[in-house]
Amino acid sequence: MEPADLLTQHGIDLARLEPAPHPPARAQTFARVQSAPPRFCVVCGDQAATARIVVSPGAGPRWTDWCWDHGMAIRPRCTLPATLEGIIADLRAAAREAGLPRSGRPGVLFFDRGGRRRPPKRGTTMTAPAPVPPVTEPDASARYVPR
Repeated sequence: MEPADLLTQHGIDLARLEPAPHPPARAQTFARVQSAPPRFCVVCGDQAATARIVVSPGAGPRWTDWCWDHGMAIRPRCTLPATLEGIIADLRAAAREAGLPRSGRPGVLFFDRGGRRRPPKRGTTMTAPAPVPPVTEPDASARYVPR
């Protein structure tokens, strides 16, 4: 259930609630929940366990404090896609939002034998970067041992 729906169902006027910053910082919400004296649920009056900001078209953003039961009733529901097609559509939408280039194939980087990036040569499909030798301890016989 949406917070505004629950507030409307119980006849709570958002204009009477405390104004809130928009957008809120998580730290502000934590500080509000942990403040002393404790705050109380806007619906039932029990001690608040969480706080959220509800934006009202007429009143703007307002703090709403919620007890455990009402906080769970307005908890955001999981909206993960259930199908592979839905997951792919979400990933494509995120890539568009991030401004990633649209391409049918993944981006391929080309490197020369020295490990430096280079443009692809005509007819080349992919060249792996030069392997980096592992870092090893020097040979024990080469260590200096004072007498």
